Amino acid sequence: METCAICGELQDSRHYAEYNICTTCADIMEDVMGEYFLRTIWKSEPKAHVAYINYLNNTTRYISDYKKLSKKSEKHTKDVISRVSDALENGSDHPSKRRYFEHMQKVLEWLEETPHFYHYYFKDYYVCPTCNASIFEKYTRRDVGDWMVVSCSECGTVIKKYCCLKSV
Repeated sequence: METCAICGELQDSRHYAEYNICTTCADIMEDVMGEYFLRTIWKSEPKAHVAYINYLNNTTRYISDYKKLSKKSEKHTKDVISRVSDALENGSDHPSKRRYFEHMQKVLEWLEETPHFYHYYFKDYYVCPTCNASIFEKYTRRDVGDWMVVSCSECGTVIKKYCCLKSV
């Protein structure tokens, strides 16, 4: 059995075809990447006619949606590292929360050393897998309990579910 590339523990199953990442690290990776995914598409959501005109102007400059998803990945990693460090320093009294944040630190350190993982991770999310609509143009967001669900507004396909982290 192989070991996890992030934490060094035995890998119980393979979550990403090209990477040896255990379930615990994969779950935390989903939290980190889910937040980044939502921040990225939210900032490009057309809010009004003027925003839509600006969006069209930006797309005529041939900036790919894929590039948009990976453009600020380094800043995101550093921001989350800062928040996790603060959470650990300022009293994660509950043992399970402390373990989560400590494990998240390992994931974030690995992401800093492996920035190309952002490209790998998002390769399937920048367009709808059913109708190929850009998530920057055609998506809806809705809250379902503790989850935020991002769907294609063209065909209704669920693109990504994001567990809202209340404590990070």
